[in-house]
Amino acid sequence: MIRSSLLDKLMKLAVLVIVIVELAAVQYFIPDFYQTLFRLTLDGNVEGLTEYISSFGYGAIGITIFMIVLTNMTGLPSIPFLTVNGVIFGLLPGIVISWIGEVLGNILGFVIMRTVLRDKARKLVERSHLTEKLDKYSTIKTIALARAIPYSPNLVITAVASMSRISFSHHLAATIIGKVPSVIVEVWLGHDLLKFGQYGGRIIIWATLILTVYYVYKQYKKR
Repeated sequence: MIRSSLLDKLMKLAVLVIVIVELAAVQYFIPDFYQTLFRLTLDGNVEGLTEYISSFGYGAIGITIFMIVLTNMTGLPSIPFLTVNGVIFGLLPGIVISWIGEVLGNILGFVIMRTVLRDKARKLVERSHLTEKLDKYSTIKTIALARAIPYSPNLVITAVASMSRISFSHHLAATIIGKVPSVIVEVWLGHDLLKFGQYGGRIIIWATLILTVYYVYKQYKKR
């Protein structure tokens, strides 16, 4: 028991150190990075955010993946970064880059919650009133469906998955598959919103699709 407790503490410390080192490294090499991103995001200045990230050239790919991973691990909204990716890189590259960030962020979050922050995950599941549905979330089908819903709360789904009986490999497969449709919708819709004058009509189609998918998912959850 003592050995297990010590190992748990060491793992928590290791994760904390890794996160701090990564955040500090970005701050060291780009001193105004977090301040600028925070200001632009709070102001809702998507055009400014697009220009700022674009200013890093090819480095923008790594930056957006890093920020999407970070937001998915912490529960912060990743939508601003998915939105600008379609504009910065183009639709198809933006979707692929965003998908990579989403998958990595969700997988890392799953591992951390299952091994290090299990108590935090349990409390989040309890607050979301999903404790009785843990068995239901132990299958690839259910997790993939939950991940496929656009704008779904990633952190809650990750917490539920980490507390369920689903294996790492099954969760990985479910996330890889499920994140494809949700990322496509989020990036594409964000792209069209930023270019509303050109694609205003297509937004109505996206809105209808999202509402339909959400309705079907709600009906599925009631079963």
